[in-house]
Amino acid sequence: MKVNKRVLVPALLCVAALVYFFLNYIPLEKELQLTPEWTADISETPETDGGERLPFRLGRNLGYFSPSGKISLLKRIPYKATISKDFFALYDQDARGIQVFDSEGNPKCEIKGAGFPFIQDERIFLMLPGGNSFAFVESEGGTLASIFESSAPITSFCSSKSGAAVGYANGDFLVFAPDGKLKFTLNPGASDFPVILGGAISNGGKMFACVSGQDPQRIVLYRDEENYQKIVFHQNLGKSLARQTFVHFSRNDGFVYFDTADSLMIIDTERLEAKLVPLGGAVLDIQESEVANSVFVLSRDGKNYAVTVLENFDEVAGGFKFEAENAFILVEGNALYVGRDEKISRLKISKE
Repeated sequence: MKVNKRVLVPALLCVAALVYFFLNYIPLEKELQLTPEWTADISETPETDGGERLPFRLGRNLGYFSPSGKISLLKRIPYKATISKDFFALYDQDARGIQVFDSEGNPKCEIKGAGFPFIQDERIFLMLPGGNSFAFVESEGGTLASIFESSAPITSFCSSKSGAAVGYANGDFLVFAPDGKLKFTLNPGASDFPVILGGAISNGGKMFACVSGQDPQRIVLYRDEENYQKIVFHQNLGKSLARQTFVHFSRNDGFVYFDTADSLMIIDTERLEAKLVPLGGAVLDIQESEVANSVFVLSRDGKNYAVTVLENFDEVAGGFKFEAENAFILVEGNALYVGRDEKISRLKISKE
């Protein structure tokens, strides 16, 4: 059968045109993007613009900056310090009569007790001498509203809007209500050497997670069933950590993140399935944005820092690395702030 070339050539051109049309008509898949917007030097003379203040801590310096890149407050850390979006405190080895300030540098209260303060969001705690007791501190007046004492040293400490989760060297994992009342005591067990190296309480207050024990070391996820607290997921780790480790619930409580020896373990709290994301170094912080349900994980190995970017809470979308002596990350709205040594940069988070 002969093919008419006069017909074949126009037909092929028509097909090519149709393919080109459809390839250009079908929109390309959008990708998560980070676009640099500005970089500020924290050594600049502080100035205020009357707007929002965001906290930073880099090496021996801490303070607040604005979303537009203005350094609004800068303090030198004499010994140690603690800071959140609401308050900060500087203290020395004596750790008595510690003054707490608001984000504008105005005195908020003086803590009525000796110990090292710890501030997380709007909540103030005092770690009492000896390392095995702590107190909830009233932000108005500085009085110790609730004190809890134990015979075992505190090995992990975390709070959320729904309360606080505290781990001890004897394997106890305690959950407290926002007002400081003890809700219940858990002890994951199943290890030769019981110790809680990291823990967290979910934002809704119905789940609790921790890294527990040595030989073996395992991750444990509890769910509050009203009458009892049920272990709904647990898994032994192939390699044990001998340091404090980071545990974090996503803002919607759909996922919980565990820093393990060589990776980030992500547990889907509904499906109760685990996923591993290789990382280099220890996890320092996890921040989230509503843009594409993105999650930013800051990890460190010596002077090498890495920011791993996840999309939809658990899908690796990319990342970047840099060298620094000190670093931090912070997410507010559609902006990722990255601090390194004496610089803070703002990157716009978008999906385009």
